[in-house]
Amino acid sequence: MKPDICNFFPIPDLLKTDQLLCIQPHPDDLEIGAGAAVARMIQSGTKVTCLTVTDGSAGTYDSSVSQDDLIQTRYHETLKASEILGIKELLWLGFADGGNLPYEEVRTGITRTIRKIKPNAVLVCDPWLPYEAHSDHIRTGLAASEAAFLSGMPYFCPSLLEEGFEPHTVSMIAFYYTAYPNTFIDVDKTWELKLAAIDCHTSQFPPDKVNMLKDYLTAKAREQAKKQDCEFVEALKVLSTNHLHIFEDAWQC
Repeated sequence: MKPDICNFFPIPDLLKTDQLLCIQPHPDDLEIGAGAAVARMIQSGTKVTCLTVTDGSAGTYDSSVSQDDLIQTRYHETLKASEILGIKELLWLGFADGGNLPYEEVRTGITRTIRKIKPNAVLVCDPWLPYEAHSDHIRTGLAASEAAFLSGMPYFCPSLLEEGFEPHTVSMIAFYYTAYPNTFIDVDKTWELKLAAIDCHTSQFPPDKVNMLKDYLTAKAREQAKKQDCEFVEALKVLSTNHLHIFEDAWQC
């Protein structure tokens, strides 16, 4: 049961946003984390932009594959997956994959993107996921959270003013890969699109691995849908940007 203090800042309705910036650390994270929800929003008229932070160049166990080739492969896999989901605008920060993200540079890149496209909402991986071992995910989630919270302040990332990017205030942030969901989105009509988009990432998932991943995601979506009037849900943590600073109960809201 949520504490009463959570009512101080109401939880926004992500499905009512008209412009959404989706941020993923690597090619494939958005599809895995929230592909069906994003596809549903696009079908309902939300304008969606996807920003990929890294080039995916470390995503292989095969040393015979060159990193340059892998970057191109993952780029084209992302194009195919995005087409399935309905995402038409793709942006890339191009940082090297592999756990060495320069935090302040990533934060500035995300802030620049926010000020450029002016979204109502940001969707990103939850950096506070317990046991998350990949620092690309942690740094991307933290950088996006800070950018969403502070992008409306003119002297946050002051170099952006010199580039002509005026402040823009984001009203809400949503997290996928979260242990503390508060929003359960009916994705019955778009679940197969999510699975088809995941199938595009053949460089990451051989047949046995992709089938295990899809079986897990499907079982989880059905489990989380038991209290909903649908078969599949994607569970997200949605907060107003007011929740992102000195609000000690945000994890419970």
